[in-house]
Amino acid sequence: MRFHRRTRSVLFASAVGAAAVIPGLNAQAVAAPTPSVENAGMERLADDFPECWEQYSTGKNAGEFRLAKGASGKNAVEVEITERTSGFKAAVQDKACAVKVKPGRQYDLELRYKSTSDSPEIVLFRKNGAGKWSRWETLPPFSASKSFRSATVRTPVVPEDTEEIRFGLALSEPGTLVTDNYRVAAASGELKCKGPECKRGKWVVRAFTGNKGVRAIHSVLLHNGKVLMIAGSGNGAGRFGRGEFVTKVYDPKTNKFTNVPTPYDMFCAGHVQLPDGRVLVMSGTEEYAQYDEVGNETAGWIGSKKSYIFNPKTNRYQKVNDMIDGHWYPSATILGNGDVYSVGGYAAQRADNAANLVSVVAERYSLKQKRWLPENQVAQPGINWATYPSLILTQDGKLFYNGSSVFSHPVNADGSLRGPGFLNPNTGAWGALPNNGNLRAPASRDMSAALLLPPAQDQKVMVIGGKNFATPTKAIRYTDVINLKAANPRFVAGPNIPYGQVEIGDQMVKQGGGAGKTYVSAVILADGKVFETGGSQFTRSEHVHEASILDPTKQAKNMKWTPVAADPVARTYHNTAVLLPDGRVLAAGSNPDYPGADGDSFFDTRISIYSPPYLYKGARPKITTAPKGWKYGSKPVIKTNSKITKAYLIRPIAVTHSSDPNQRLVNLPVKSLGGNKYRLTMDKRANIAPPGWYMLVVRTKGGQPSVAKWVHVS
Repeated sequence: MRFHRRTRSVLFASAVGAAAVIPGLNAQAVAAPTPSVENAGMERLADDFPECWEQYSTGKNAGEFRLAKGASGKNAVEVEITERTSGFKAAVQDKACAVKVKPGRQYDLELRYKSTSDSPEIVLFRKNGAGKWSRWETLPPFSASKSFRSATVRTPVVPEDTEEIRFGLALSEPGTLVTDNYRVAAASGELKCKGPECKRGKWVVRAFTGNKGVRAIHSVLLHNGKVLMIAGSGNGAGRFGRGEFVTKVYDPKTNKFTNVPTPYDMFCAGHVQLPDGRVLVMSGTEEYAQYDEVGNETAGWIGSKKSYIFNPKTNRYQKVNDMIDGHWYPSATILGNGDVYSVGGYAAQRADNAANLVSVVAERYSLKQKRWLPENQVAQPGINWATYPSLILTQDGKLFYNGSSVFSHPVNADGSLRGPGFLNPNTGAWGALPNNGNLRAPASRDMSAALLLPPAQDQKVMVIGGKNFATPTKAIRYTDVINLKAANPRFVAGPNIPYGQVEIGDQMVKQGGGAGKTYVSAVILADGKVFETGGSQFTRSEHVHEASILDPTKQAKNMKWTPVAADPVARTYHNTAVLLPDGRVLAAGSNPDYPGADGDSFFDTRISIYSPPYLYKGARPKITTAPKGWKYGSKPVIKTNSKITKAYLIRPIAVTHSSDPNQRLVNLPVKSLGGNKYRLTMDKRANIAPPGWYMLVVRTKGGQPSVAKWVHVS
């Protein structure tokens, strides 16, 4: 690392590719008494830089540190990044002036800042018992601010072997950041969070140049914390013709991708995590539709029979036997015994070359036999399920079709709309709910989102938004809830999706007139609430910037969506959203109706990361020990670093086209054994928690969830 000193205007410029720490310039500085920050206002200088402070730079970035006008005094430190590939820059206390702390305690860190960056983060360092310094924690991001504002965070519990910490606000993108008036105090009571992030959360957008991004049409959270993103040909006829099929594994911690060889076009396939954590991928695209010069279809879509399994350990696909038929846009539901049931989607090529035919063949992947079963070994209900029908596993082993599908609806033999009902996957028996189960606007549920509300034991399903793609009408705002445990299950009205801001051309206007959202994503959050985000009010246009959070434990009539920060990126067709193990939400993909290049459609490859409000409530509990393997009905004992009141398992998401019928949260009754030791009770029923890897999360009385710990249920 190179640096230059100048009087009056100090400049420390780092070359791209450098990674180093510049020590504080005052060698005589002494450690400040606890719990205070020495030279917190940066007024005392040595060689034109504040005493007790150092200029920390890591990764590949270029920029400088300089003095600036303070928030209340003469001096502050300004950090600028002019070019960045990785890493960050921050003014941090030097080692001689580290803050002394006590193990087992928590501390509130406060400072004042202003920044052009919309994602500055407080970075913590700690010194262990051996005297070695290391990165300890990076806390949730703050918002950009033109004028000085205060920011306060609470540290995690200080580890046993730690007696000193250092911290600073870091800049990790091109722009400027000015910091001043650092303060530390022993934590007490509830953290009084300041700023818009506290109630609305915070989005950070990550952009990728060239071909570094991915058309994330399919997103699957793996049990190593990474996200499998499948594009296939990515809705690009040109890519299909050139045989360009793409899969990438994204690491949210490093913001890097790993390329995966993709054996066929998995565009619009189905997918689900198998009990061992591998991902079963089924069908996809065998042939694209063909169109004449005026846009009339001359040849239709044809589904593939192929199926592969992705192995997270090797980042490679493994071939399994073909399915009975093609299923372009198939469902994929895991059953209580670990088998996978799949129906719907466009069929394979027929002898008469007919296309756009929905397959009526039911498919079943046998976990025991490790293959797709032949047709005579699978009960065949003979139903036209249309595309991506949402079939949710219920506590009695039946599949509940909730009325949510994609672009068209399941139909009866007479061509009429097939509404919600129950399917027995073992016998093929179907039982329809009268009057479509009282689901409102059943023909307007294309590209809606449907999920089993937390906890899974309550057996309540919600359907959110949607649109009738056969008409030029706008999307709807309705949400409807059904209690599957009722003697006669029927949908009742839930709260409407709040209005957002609509992106029409180059203008943003307030939504209204009863319009809602299609292409909407729904995610179970780490605190057990439901988050909805993304979508459009019309077909691949008029994108809606709106996101909300709902408490699902209330009765439908008392439920309420609370508006939170909206994703800055328009998320329309082919968008996905995934809960990460650290409690943040990843949103990816958007395929609006813009012209593309080389025969391909336009696709937005930016990734947005959302930090929900619970990440700003203070330090989170930590699971210190937990058994990795769980049996049904078992009573595992865990340890945490602080008091908790709730625990649950969250199944990792595998989503495409707003659909993941396997998403669920399983409640774990908690019994305190004293000393932050707890006995949990695992549900006895595999239909409530199908076998596989789950995220174990614990929660405090104040609502702060822990970072998840992976456990395996079998």
